[in-house]
Amino acid sequence: MKPFPRLLTVMLAAMFVGFGVASVRADDLNDLKQRFQQRYPALVKAKAAGTIGETAKGYVEAVKGSVPGDLAKLMADENADRRKLYEILANKEGTTPEHIAERNAIRNFERARSGEYLKGRDGQWHQKK
Repeated sequence: MKPFPRLLTVMLAAMFVGFGVASVRADDLNDLKQRFQQRYPALVKAKAAGTIGETAKGYVEAVKGSVPGDLAKLMADENADRRKLYEILANKEGTTPEHIAERNAIRNFERARSGEYLKGRDGQWHQKK
């Protein structure tokens, strides 16, 4: 299993030392980081099983149809926290959350493991080779 993505840790750490938006408190960012870390093993497991995948829009989705309630909640929580992080970074960088999300999606696609599903801009799922 991969360790928690270093880039996300670095981005959150940079905000802790004063690069963040004034309205975002370090405690809020620390909570966000902890939630990402707590969900990470379950996300990796669901991706490896082919149940969920990464999208070109920077979020996770079910690959085929619906998923059990616990996994649906996991995805909803992950996407909500990603949305928050994208907003924070967009404010910091003077861009849009969508731009940040797409940039993160590129990284997630590059880091995806063989066999994981990725949903391209065409809306189609593809399994990484």
